[in-house]
Amino acid sequence: MKIAQLVSCLNAVSPKATNAIYSHVSSLCDGLFVRGHSVDLYGAGNSQTKANLYSVYPLDLTSSPEVSDRQRGFYLKLLISKCYQNAKKYDLIHSHFSVLSSFYQPLVKTPTVISVHSPINNDIKTFMLEHKHIPYISFSLAQRKQLPELNWYANIYHGVDVKRFAFNPTPKDYFLYLGRVTEDKGAHLAIEAAKQAGVTLVIAGRTYQNEGYWQTHIEKHINGTSVRYIGEQGSAEKITWLQNAKALLFPTQVEEVFGYAMIEAMSCGTPVIGWDSGAIPEVIQEFKSGYVVKSVAEMVEAINNIDKISREETRKRVEMYFSVKKMVSGYEKVYQRIIDDNNFKKNKKV
Repeated sequence: MKIAQLVSCLNAVSPKATNAIYSHVSSLCDGLFVRGHSVDLYGAGNSQTKANLYSVYPLDLTSSPEVSDRQRGFYLKLLISKCYQNAKKYDLIHSHFSVLSSFYQPLVKTPTVISVHSPINNDIKTFMLEHKHIPYISFSLAQRKQLPELNWYANIYHGVDVKRFAFNPTPKDYFLYLGRVTEDKGAHLAIEAAKQAGVTLVIAGRTYQNEGYWQTHIEKHINGTSVRYIGEQGSAEKITWLQNAKALLFPTQVEEVFGYAMIEAMSCGTPVIGWDSGAIPEVIQEFKSGYVVKSVAEMVEAINNIDKISREETRKRVEMYFSVKKMVSGYEKVYQRIIDDNNFKKNKKV
């Protein structure tokens, strides 16, 4: 197959990208390339990929302060335009833009499939419904509830590199919160549960000082011992912290589309204690790879019972359902179905 992967050039595609969209696209491009497919990636100029790279700027736009916000918008549209100008080269275009690529899709005969990486907020629903006939791929069945009217063509769970996120059977004595330190991600709930359970909590992730959440709900609890803050971690450091944690606390307060950190932790053998929202109950197998909770009290109970979860069974769940190999196989099959459907429609018209 000849496939175009189209993703925002705000950040670079890389196996070590800390933003889940870009590490996901990296795994997909490289996995398809290894299987013998022709893959072109339209993304940031400093992306690391086995695919053929097409870009409109030599770096990612986020780390390019010389580019104005207005210019960034133009570069995004230029990148999408370049991809669709070359549409005849491809059997299929896989877009990782929720909306923008939809405006170009009707102009070409090459089929487009869209992955929706972000929550479907009210401000984009009108535009997505305008193009609801396009095949969409969900990352969880829970995601589909956000806009059931879309043409949800397949559900493919994210995959993690099980070699990089290697299994560790003997963790150290701490629990980990990994992610943006914001109210919607529930960092304060992780702190409250850890303190009530009397365990050590390590917090890793970016803070947003201008929001006031850090100062009001987090900073006062940081003492360097029972509650530690280690900042945003690089890829290698993140893996080490995940491997050595007794469990990952995932108290998100939003309807998660998936939650990449959960399978990264589970690949290391580290069980997850997650809030009952969005895709969390699909990813965590209750009592096998962690616990699904609805309150701080339930999270405390889960922390106290974490030793009942087998790290070996936790790892096996990832190998069975959430590996890169399984993910790439899923996309390979779906791409072929979409291409076959498109060819059938063309032949039917003739």
